[in-house]
Amino acid sequence: MFLSEKQYKDLDLDFIFERIKVETPYGELEKRGALPFKRSELSSLEQVFDVLEKVMVLLEDKRYEILELKSIFKNIKQLSSTYERIEMEEVLSVTELFEIKVMAMLMKQISGVLDRMGWVKRGLRDALEPVDEVIHILDPERTGTQSFYIYDKYSETLRGIRKAIKAQELRVHEQTEIIKQTLDAKALKIKNNGDIQIQKSAREQLAFAASYEKIEYQSEMPTTVIYRIKQDPAIKETLERLTIKEEEEEYLIRTELSSALKAHLECLVENANRIGRLDYLLARATFSKAFDCTRPKLNCEGKVSIKSGRHLKVANRLALEKKRYTPIDVKINEKVTLITGANMGGKTVSLKMIGLLVAMAHYGIFLPCESAEISLFDFVFISVGDSQSIDMGLSTFGGEIREIAKVLKRTDQHGFILIDELARGTNPLEGYAISKALIEHLAESGLITVITTHYDGLTNLKNVDHYQVKGLSEVDFSHLAGEKSMKLLHELMDYRLVRVNQLKEIPKDAIRISEFMGLEHKIIEKAKVILGGSNGE
Repeated sequence: MFLSEKQYKDLDLDFIFERIKVETPYGELEKRGALPFKRSELSSLEQVFDVLEKVMVLLEDKRYEILELKSIFKNIKQLSSTYERIEMEEVLSVTELFEIKVMAMLMKQISGVLDRMGWVKRGLRDALEPVDEVIHILDPERTGTQSFYIYDKYSETLRGIRKAIKAQELRVHEQTEIIKQTLDAKALKIKNNGDIQIQKSAREQLAFAASYEKIEYQSEMPTTVIYRIKQDPAIKETLERLTIKEEEEEYLIRTELSSALKAHLECLVENANRIGRLDYLLARATFSKAFDCTRPKLNCEGKVSIKSGRHLKVANRLALEKKRYTPIDVKINEKVTLITGANMGGKTVSLKMIGLLVAMAHYGIFLPCESAEISLFDFVFISVGDSQSIDMGLSTFGGEIREIAKVLKRTDQHGFILIDELARGTNPLEGYAISKALIEHLAESGLITVITTHYDGLTNLKNVDHYQVKGLSEVDFSHLAGEKSMKLLHELMDYRLVRVNQLKEIPKDAIRISEFMGLEHKIIEKAKVILGGSNGE
């Protein structure tokens, strides 16, 4: 498994996929079913990226056509159950036949737009198969409209039945017109719903109605009595018989149409799937444009390099708060890379940004950065301090170690591991010992690992690279006046990562933050002495 459901969310991949906006139910299925590319599929992923690049060009060159496609997509409905009924040789309803006709016409419209865009000429795939035969089956009179009706053209028998029905309806109309003339003479009107309302105070009209054999009593209200025209029994019987025959003939026609559509079922299903892939492809291209994403270079050697990388969820939140997001540069060349820095220094965001961009590349999504080189892995694992298992009675530390222990057994795979504040959930002495032992083990394994830590003494190990959050190292607090707030502290914090000498100790930004936030001077000085600098250095 490339990613567990929990790690998928811990990396905020759900945030990314929520912003890849598809228009059709088939696009939604394609998005939900998206799988990461395996290490052995590097060439296939490169082809996916080739296609995505071409579509991004189309977003600029063919804006009108792209908008037209998306507008058509909005009318696409999920017809999987109808396709299944065709496969099972069941008889479709008029509504289902109508929906198939509409779908076929929309498919033809999509094909037309793709042709105008030069889709196939640009070497792009998933152009739709022709559906003219389907349209002709469901539009025998070549009306070109999306409405559907069991047309007379389908059957001479049906044409004859309907002609007979119209003849009987004409007789009813003629009889009604004669009755209307008689009623008009008595100042009585037939309403649109067929009611003949007579005021109870109109005695002469009531007497006439009671004696006139062409109308019959229906009901009465507090002030009115309601009559209706009597139906001719012979005509009524004939119409009922003809209507049954019409329904029987229409059923036979629907049976034939359903059977005829089965011959085109494979084309309809494949086109629906292609629409899903087209929709998802356009959504990824639109996402890439909207968030200024770029195509990464790929390798299978464990090398990861990111320039000006952005964690989109964090960047989005900061933008809403009108705050600036600091892009991060990082290169992972060793088996283990450590990121150090004070709390609130952005280590976790940097860690998650690296993992998120690596995972996005595996899913065929361009990356929010200036440039990147990404290795393909068999799996990605991230631990961000939320491994507590209450039901098993494990602490945060215990849950974290349990998950890490499972990952370390995947020695036959090429994995990418990210751990935030390793062993932070236990006492410092043991935490340091476990961290050092684990880092030494990882440095010897085939796993590529990025770890954030606040422990000194871990950065000078073999095969371990070291990045440090720049933090407050270049801030001169003595020149700051006025209120010293957390907001100001965040504005002063430099979240960029700086590659440092392996022997350089982790910066003591916590001391500087405590001093900035007003902790008594004598406490600050004592802390500096305890750390080994008698003169506060």
